[in-house]
Amino acid sequence: MNIKHICILFGITAWANFSTAASTPEDCVAITDDAKRLACYDQFLKNRPAPSKSEPAAQPAKPVEPAKPAMPEQAQKPSPKAEVVSKKDKVNEFGSERIKEEETLEKITATALGEFAEWEKGMQIQLDNGQVWEITDLRPGYYKITNPTVTIEKGFMDSYNMNVKGRNKSYRVIRVE
Repeated sequence: MNIKHICILFGITAWANFSTAASTPEDCVAITDDAKRLACYDQFLKNRPAPSKSEPAAQPAKPVEPAKPAMPEQAQKPSPKAEVVSKKDKVNEFGSERIKEEETLEKITATALGEFAEWEKGMQIQLDNGQVWEITDLRPGYYKITNPTVTIEKGFMDSYNMNVKGRNKSYRVIRVE
């Protein structure tokens, strides 16, 4: 490669850089590299004509007054005491999220009303506390019992499992009522 080719390549590169100069600030916004974006803004501002100093800046004819609130000032401004109390509450509650979750029930124990033999999908079970649960588990089971004691526990991802006392099997259930 000789000097003539190098000069031509240099000229083409310089022309390409000049032709891609930003004509609007929006062109510079599209650039992701910080240094190149800053150079784009600098180049854009250099190419802009300087504002003439003979023209005065536009000013409003009258000073604009802020709009009057529709409610009285006392109703709009919260009392400083209320702000302090809410901040104290936030400070007192900080870190207690886990404690509050532990206060919720993880399981309930109740008596299922009726006589049961076939435990299968779609079967509704009325508990003595008034709740009604439906079996959604696809695996049926046979266990003949009258008014069994059942324990319903929280499972994975908001599911519930029901265990029947005396049976080493749990059924996935959902609450109907």
